[in-house]
Amino acid sequence: MSPIPAFLSQFSSARLGILVDDIGPPRAALIAPTRDMTPEIMNRALSLSGGLTFVAVSAERAAAFMLPEMSRPSPTRSSAKATTTVDSLKMLCSVEAREGITTGISASDRAATVRILGGDTPHPRDLVKPGHIFPVEVRSGGVLVKAALAEGALDIVRLSGFSDAALFVDLVGRSGDLLSASESTRFAAEHGLPVVGLSQLISYRLHREPLVTRTAEAIIPSRIAGELRGITYRSKIHDVEHIALIKGDVAHGGPVLVRVQAESTLSDVFGGGDRSSRALLQSSLQAISGRGSGVLVYLRRPAFEESPEAEQRFASGGAQPASMMREYGVGAQILRDLGVSQIEVLSSSSRSLTGLASFGLTIVSQQPLPSVDLAQGHLV
Repeated sequence: MSPIPAFLSQFSSARLGILVDDIGPPRAALIAPTRDMTPEIMNRALSLSGGLTFVAVSAERAAAFMLPEMSRPSPTRSSAKATTTVDSLKMLCSVEAREGITTGISASDRAATVRILGGDTPHPRDLVKPGHIFPVEVRSGGVLVKAALAEGALDIVRLSGFSDAALFVDLVGRSGDLLSASESTRFAAEHGLPVVGLSQLISYRLHREPLVTRTAEAIIPSRIAGELRGITYRSKIHDVEHIALIKGDVAHGGPVLVRVQAESTLSDVFGGGDRSSRALLQSSLQAISGRGSGVLVYLRRPAFEESPEAEQRFASGGAQPASMMREYGVGAQILRDLGVSQIEVLSSSSRSLTGLASFGLTIVSQQPLPSVDLAQGHLV
């Protein structure tokens, strides 16, 4: 794969490239800037990919076009294997250009719709709903907040100097399956397209765009873990402050015991709702105290998904570190700022922890937490 500067140069010239998800399940997508989209580029993208036509847009652009969220999960195709992983996408209502098109299906018609979505000045009346182009709203902060193809596509287009809208179409093989990373690399070489991985993009942005800044520091007495050093971090993406509770020396370069947990105010403070969240916090502090050193990163809710279902999932500890540390760069940057590079994750989840190398973190081991009685909300 090309280094990011070389990729961006080629991408700006060719207006077409391949982004590979080398962090999660095998996936790759053709990406292109939507501003000044031509029928020729659209036709080539459709001919090479075989996937659905998505356009990643920023929240600001989605609001400017007055695009509501899609009420049903997603469009489907005859082969479920060939569709994108839509569960992780914030699908907006499909659209079509109001004027200058016929059926909306041809490469020329789709290019016209896509150009409107990427125009310098969004005008809601230029689009009608529904249509053949599927906008997807991405997270603020891009791949540093969520490591996904939609966020990556928009990051690349922005870094190349285009507007905040990016075409991305899943690469599908002859069998109807999504192409793997190695297959996508061979595909790129065969068709003369630049290719880059999500992990490269994350590393590139991490070295240039810090997401958090320290705002305050104090010594905090704790009944469970004794004296802790508390540091608050303000997010540059969301107007919230996160807190890191540090026990002992964690910048020694060796493995550090780490727990990353999302805020669940009712449970954590008042014991209501899902009481296991409070028990997990206490258990984590006990484990860190027993070790004599470690970090508990407590992340405020706006840095995560806003749905009650997501809050329940994060608060209950179900696969929490895996999903957090893979999708959200905020916690990873806090750990990096503390001088942590090797971590022992406090989690009872059996899921694989992937993608942390992109954030400069290495998983050394995973330490289980005591089980939690969900009915009583205490450790067993």
